[in-house]
Amino acid sequence: MNIFRSQLVTYLRTLLPAMGEANVSFPPQGMSSHVFFLTSGDTAYAVKYGPDATKDVPTLTLIHECGTRVPVPEVVTEFVFESVPVLVMTCIQFPLLDTVAVTELPLYIPSMVSVMRKLHTITNPVPRVLSAAKDLPSWQEYLLAQFDGRTIDWTEVLDRPTLDRALVAEALARHHATLSTFELKLPEYALLHTDFNQRNLFVNSTTRSISGVIDWEDAVFGDPIYDFSRIRMLLWHFDLPDSVVRTYDELMRYTDAEHRRERLYWTGRVIQYLAWYSEEDTPFNTARIALHQKYLHTLLNNP
Repeated sequence: MNIFRSQLVTYLRTLLPAMGEANVSFPPQGMSSHVFFLTSGDTAYAVKYGPDATKDVPTLTLIHECGTRVPVPEVVTEFVFESVPVLVMTCIQFPLLDTVAVTELPLYIPSMVSVMRKLHTITNPVPRVLSAAKDLPSWQEYLLAQFDGRTIDWTEVLDRPTLDRALVAEALARHHATLSTFELKLPEYALLHTDFNQRNLFVNSTTRSISGVIDWEDAVFGDPIYDFSRIRMLLWHFDLPDSVVRTYDELMRYTDAEHRRERLYWTGRVIQYLAWYSEEDTPFNTARIALHQKYLHTLLNNP
């Protein structure tokens, strides 16, 4: 355990009396914050720390206030320790979807869709970033910022040796051009998680349901189809059978216009994730980069 985390654990044991003799354990870590669990008997807390740790709070508070029955942790306390934001939440004591065998993933998709639909009943008249309590100029501008250098330094990303610079640069340019002319104004905007991936979802293996959703720092009011495009990516990443994809399509029942928006959002995610997969040269990231670049090559040659 590093020095900071050790000091934080010591402080928490005084702040939370029931944790005096708590055990410390470490789940898979996120990209912008670190997490550990404090467990003593039947009581357990999840402790998240890092620059963005407390960005979850506005969304968690809103979900609880709205009573939508989306399974999320409760905020116990938040504070700054040694200049680092810290968030303490109740611990969701179920396994992550990441632990489920690939062959069983399809069993959880209906519940994923159901939880998202409950979440999307929380709406706002304008697009808005929850963590910043800031309205967006438009939903379209939120998306464009992901590809024009405002939120990701694509100049730096394109110089990474694991990427096909020419391919990704062309995909970026084309996608930005398409986004710029796409009609994306909606009557209202739904609360989105934006990253329903297997390390953000807990599951009940008995009921085959989603029992917890974490990591809300990137929550935004936007187009619900953008959220669902992350499920589409999960189907693709794990190469699930065509029968599973057809079942998902029947569950969603998109109109032609909605299908076009989903394809737009999914293509954007394919490009965007290359910025993250290329941060570290690992076998997993190498395989994902190859998959994403193969898709982009096919897309650019068959628009």
